[in-house]
Amino acid sequence: MKSLFLFATLLFLSLIGYAQNDHKFVKLKEVKKGKRVSLYAENTDSISYDVFLKVETKDFRRSSNRPIIRTIAPKTKVKLLTLIQLANTDGKYNSMFVVNEVAYALEVDKDKEGLSFKLDKAIKDKKVILYTKDDCLICPDAKRILENNKISFTEYNIDKDSTNYLKIIKEFQDDKDNRRKNRIPMLKVENQVFNTIKSLDDFVAALRQAFN
Repeated sequence: MKSLFLFATLLFLSLIGYAQNDHKFVKLKEVKKGKRVSLYAENTDSISYDVFLKVETKDFRRSSNRPIIRTIAPKTKVKLLTLIQLANTDGKYNSMFVVNEVAYALEVDKDKEGLSFKLDKAIKDKKVILYTKDDCLICPDAKRILENNKISFTEYNIDKDSTNYLKIIKEFQDDKDNRRKNRIPMLKVENQVFNTIKSLDDFVAALRQAFN
């Protein structure tokens, strides 16, 4: 329960104001049957996501008055909340629906069914290097994603040791446009280099591409 409370608190502090229901893979769906409204989280991706739902209303009786925190498995549609409209009301409600962009990253089910790639085999076969720097805001989360998913990697902090970073930069000398786009964190998986990572979404997309 403590971890759920912490998760909810972090979501509010870091993601308050996040646009509702605009996630690429996870959507909040409404199904109406008479005076009954059911709210579902639908996940069309091949990995699991954590979602947070809070509903404010005076027009409905709810199956739960507390915020809903749930892990939505790949390719599933899960009922989160049921609303029953009260008599002589307009049937209005406000909802906050948030997808946790850190917890979902490369989460692997034990049976690994439904995944678009076999992460267990990829971990053993591929060499992963992560380039970081002291003032990189997403680098700690990027490292945590790798560690939580048991992906072995070598980290080079360019503020402490730029030698290895400069070596990889030389690979881009013939491509001026690519060279100008180098960003930190930079991810290298075998011979693939991902040097345009701007967010954790970009980092996860790079990992999924590399391990596909």
